[in-house]
Amino acid sequence: MVLQTIIYEGFRNLKDGEISFCEDLNIITGENGAGKTNLLEAIFFSAYGTSFRTNDDRNMVKFNESYMRVTSVSNEMNASIFYNGTKKFTVNGNEKERLSDYVGWLPVVIMSLNDIWIIKGSPAKRRSFLDWLLIKLHPVYGANLNEYKKILRQRNLILQQGNLDISLLDVYNERFIHWANLIYAERKKILPVFKEVLEIKAKEIGLNNISFEYLSPCPDMELTLEALKKVESMEFNRAETLLGPHRDDFTIKINGYPVKEFSSEGETRIIALLLKLIEREIIKQKINEEPILLLDEVMIELDRFHRKQFFEMLKGQIFYATVNGLEDINKHNKKVLIIKRGYIALS
Repeated sequence: MVLQTIIYEGFRNLKDGEISFCEDLNIITGENGAGKTNLLEAIFFSAYGTSFRTNDDRNMVKFNESYMRVTSVSNEMNASIFYNGTKKFTVNGNEKERLSDYVGWLPVVIMSLNDIWIIKGSPAKRRSFLDWLLIKLHPVYGANLNEYKKILRQRNLILQQGNLDISLLDVYNERFIHWANLIYAERKKILPVFKEVLEIKAKEIGLNNISFEYLSPCPDMELTLEALKKVESMEFNRAETLLGPHRDDFTIKINGYPVKEFSSEGETRIIALLLKLIEREIIKQKINEEPILLLDEVMIELDRFHRKQFFEMLKGQIFYATVNGLEDINKHNKKVLIIKRGYIALS
């Protein structure tokens, strides 16, 4: 896939405008705070209707503006998102009622320095990584996940009240199990693929004896009423739901040792990049095209050897936001965009 043009209005600090891109490497450079990441965010937002930086859409609207609009053109497709408190999605002039009907028109993978927290952070970070991969592969997964989270919140409210009749909890259990197992079904499908691609990509960068383990309190990744009943009293005591996809985690090990606890900062950052390369490869296998890559100063903390090694592994259209580091890039077909206080110009 190739993103040819993006038009933005009222987005962050970017001055309203239109930019055309080259099919290979687009370098976005400028001082810190100039708006480099904002441009990457606008591309990601155009693809998925949400941000990789904030959960509140209002944060993306420029100060003193009442709305924002982002329109993108790719492979003769035209997609637009308008937001003024509510979102309106349009693809080729046809309005989409749901986000899941919109997502999928433009495959994008974002790599940033914050990816290290997929490894070092809480289980929620790792679940979010897997969930986003599945949303990109099957947009309906996102709708199912939202339904699961909604019923989970309702169930937790009952548990937090403590003294209610247990029969009230039974009203929610059937729906909770239904949505939980829909989530588990999709996760179970992706795990064998993920493990296989992990081993292949790890060998390409010289990492052997790497392993992936999915951790779930539900045997065989299936939630049953019997299992819920066994922990029911404990759930009331702790006032939270103890079983389900929201409790799962995964670990990556090298030579049998978890990367999170035993690897150096540099090695951990390489593994985080590896996870994003796996995401890119799995999406590629699904759509039979290279997804668009957004790189947000992602290689600045790697040594020159690893920067060169990783950049040589990247294929397709790339957007590389960086203050410097251009000496590592040997692509012939490239376009350099310079951002100064939200204004974008060609070098």
